[in-house]
Amino acid sequence: MKKILGAILIGIVVLAVAASIIVRTFEDRITEELVAQVSRLAIPADWKVLDDIVRREQFLCVSTNPCPSISRRWEAQADSVVTAKDLEQIAAAADVTLTVDRPCQRPANNFGRAILCTGLGVADGYDYQLSLSSAAPGEPLQVSLYVSPVTIP
Repeated sequence: MKKILGAILIGIVVLAVAASIIVRTFEDRITEELVAQVSRLAIPADWKVLDDIVRREQFLCVSTNPCPSISRRWEAQADSVVTAKDLEQIAAAADVTLTVDRPCQRPANNFGRAILCTGLGVADGYDYQLSLSSAAPGEPLQVSLYVSPVTIP
């Protein structure tokens, strides 16, 4: 009887390990596909990467951040001008059509941190958000990207 219980226990352990390996393989593939899609964005080579956070796909995603998701941030050259058209072209390289909410210009009465414009788009089941911000007039512009699974209202 002990041999049968031992064999059953070993079988359960082997099955659990195999299942976790299979699930992890699928999770990694989903994450890699998202990273590959986002990597197609046409980010200018002279922009400096400030942040690059990839939250991988997980069978149980227990967090306020959806799985998978990507958050990246760049700083444009100090003398750069980034327009709504530039954001649209960056996204178009990855087959994402952005709708930019307003011209990417600092309001005349704002002298502190400001979000100049935000572009939103959806592609392949993911929401894309590209935002242009500035810490102060004359400071380098920052471009933020956030990609997450489409949210259903």
